[in-house]
Amino acid sequence: MPLPESSMIRRGRRNEAIYSELRVRSPFFVRVDGRGFGRMLRDFSKPYDLGFARSIVSAARAFMESSGLAPILAYTFSDEINLLFLDEPFRGRLEKLDSITASYISSSLSISLGRVVSMDARVIPICREEILSYLQESQAEAWRNHVFSYGFYALLGEGKSHADAMESLRNMKESDIHEMLFQRGVNLAKTPAWERRGVMVYRSGSGIVEEWELPLFTTDDGRIFMEEILSAAEE
Repeated sequence: MPLPESSMIRRGRRNEAIYSELRVRSPFFVRVDGRGFGRMLRDFSKPYDLGFARSIVSAARAFMESSGLAPILAYTFSDEINLLFLDEPFRGRLEKLDSITASYISSSLSISLGRVVSMDARVIPICREEILSYLQESQAEAWRNHVFSYGFYALLGEGKSHADAMESLRNMKESDIHEMLFQRGVNLAKTPAWERRGVMVYRSGSGIVEEWELPLFTTDDGRIFMEEILSAAEE
């Protein structure tokens, strides 16, 4: 039997306001990450799967085109999507931003992959001057993941267990992993750019653009590329 409405208010509605008024000012990123994707992606190609990368990019693009929240860009790598907002949807309410972004991306990615996936989201407030450094750090993480992933699956391919491969890599510097792979015929500098540097989806005068051949954000080309996107969005 349903509870009277007045009882429901006493039980919960007053407590909703504890977090519902938490707000963020723009600019900010919403970072969306996959939950339990290691198990979910067991039957995908390793260390990278182009089909999965396309699904992540498609989910980011769909969010930018159809969610109504209008971030100016999405930077993706691995199972991560970083959405940059220069305005404040829902007047910056954190609960709304987190829940709707995570649910939208989860639904879009589930449809694309043909299996139910779960994403979480968190809001990261920044200053205008910090946007580039945030993306530089994210791209550096994409590179570290790239080196580690190739090293890990190379060792698995030689018969090591997951635990032994992890232990071996834990005791190696990044340059050591790079050299180990080079000796096995893998030149990480020659792998696809989207594996090493991620993918950017952004707004331009012609609509939504996907860039799979990103420059390094720490270079002049990378800084110019980002400044053009930001300047166009702020006009």
